[in-house]
Amino acid sequence: MAAREQVEKCARLLSRKSTDDEKFAGLLLLPRVVDAQDAESWSLVFDAMDMRFIERLLRTGLKQSEDNMLLNIAVSIIDVLASHTSIATSPRMLERIPTLCAVAVADTDTVSAEARLALCRLLSHDAAVEMLLELPDSLAQIVSAAKTSSEPKAIAQFVDYALNRCSQVVHTQCIIAERARGWVSAVTCVAAAFEQSHTILKFELISALANALEPIATTDAAVIDEQTPCLPLAMSISAGCIGILKQKSETTAYADQALALYSHLVRLWPRYVFSGLATHNTKADAVDKKEAELVLRLACVEGQASLDAMMIAPPSAGTHEAAEDCKRIRRGWKLPVCAEIAAGWLEWVARWLDELPPDSPNVNEAAIYTVMNEVQKLATAVIGFLVDWKERTRGEQAMLANGPELTVSTVHFLAQWLATDPKLHRAAMPVLPMCTAWILGSSDHSDTIAEYVRPCISFALETCGISEAQYADDLMTHELHHDRTRADEFASPWVGTIEFDDLARAVYSIPSDEDMLRDRQS
Repeated sequence: MAAREQVEKCARLLSRKSTDDEKFAGLLLLPRVVDAQDAESWSLVFDAMDMRFIERLLRTGLKQSEDNMLLNIAVSIIDVLASHTSIATSPRMLERIPTLCAVAVADTDTVSAEARLALCRLLSHDAAVEMLLELPDSLAQIVSAAKTSSEPKAIAQFVDYALNRCSQVVHTQCIIAERARGWVSAVTCVAAAFEQSHTILKFELISALANALEPIATTDAAVIDEQTPCLPLAMSISAGCIGILKQKSETTAYADQALALYSHLVRLWPRYVFSGLATHNTKADAVDKKEAELVLRLACVEGQASLDAMMIAPPSAGTHEAAEDCKRIRRGWKLPVCAEIAAGWLEWVARWLDELPPDSPNVNEAAIYTVMNEVQKLATAVIGFLVDWKERTRGEQAMLANGPELTVSTVHFLAQWLATDPKLHRAAMPVLPMCTAWILGSSDHSDTIAEYVRPCISFALETCGISEAQYADDLMTHELHHDRTRADEFASPWVGTIEFDDLARAVYSIPSDEDMLRDRQS
């Protein structure tokens, strides 16, 4: 700790009782006598410091076009204060956020960069994020300034961090309803800039929006939308992504990022994305029908291209198997994104059709069937890929270990597809033992895969007129009431097979004969 008398001198000079000249002298002296890492000394000075004087320096410095010494000094002091947790979370520091946001986009590169750094230090604390969510206009000010700034990339990086922290806090602190308006306002502002920009800023904001949506769960999205409708946000993101996807040949890397961003939109608000495509009426509360259809078609095409890229790799063996498998998975990194978009469509359209009255005239069957044909091609390719992948590796667990996201996403998509038509089940028969192995052998992904697969089991039994509750009881008592010998007569070729029974036991958490025998022996 610095010499006590020097610290106390700085504290006296910066107190409310001193003159402005004394305060200014104290600011100049402080960094020279107190080390930036000395939290105790800085806390002592901060407790006595007149923060209104710092605020005046910031505001005065913003008005000066040439000599920014006042701004430099004030921002440097705030940056050090923000690096200490006990100070950064103080209300007196949090009240500086709006002015710091203004400094962060001032036409003074060095000072603005330091102000953004100070803001990032503050926003690492949840209290500061909550303050920012109460002041969405401050973030809007930064985004607006980025359009004409000489350093749009640096500002976009700050927006990326700030939005991601807002989403993390909204999700983890369970303050979704309380902060919905601020969150939607901030993200909508960035989405509008993303849609309207025709400069490099447009591409820089793709990752900012993706990182803003990623922490938000589907349950969060429903609550947020109920509090503050997210349609403007969804329409801006959709239009911005489509603008990039239509120029794919010129912006390939950005097109891939746009598709990944769109997958978050599908996950969180599928109604806004797909309702215009599935109905005859032109809907004002949904994205354009052509936009949704283009994204679905592109997801299916790019998904198949990813599968081809992975399957074209030569089979590997021996000590290099895992490394080669990881290389293969990297070639198909887009498949999880494409699979989630297709799964989101299937999940939404099935639920939507179930909720409609029979023979509803509002269903655009032609558009739905057209998209379904594209989805079927992807589903067929996914089944072939999973079977081929298993043959190239040392079993299902190696597949899941080397590519967890890819495996879970393809299962999600395939499960949604297999819950639409029992005629599709025969080709997918080899996938049933894989899902069983994943559910039984993975502690991290077991519950998720079981949740995805269960609707397929329910659907298969329903098409055969078999009660799912009775079937589960039969598995528990090892006494099936339906005739296995009639397996070929069932609507779903799964029903009546050992593979189907084994998968159901895994999903229902019913021990198999082998498990019970093993328990008895132990």
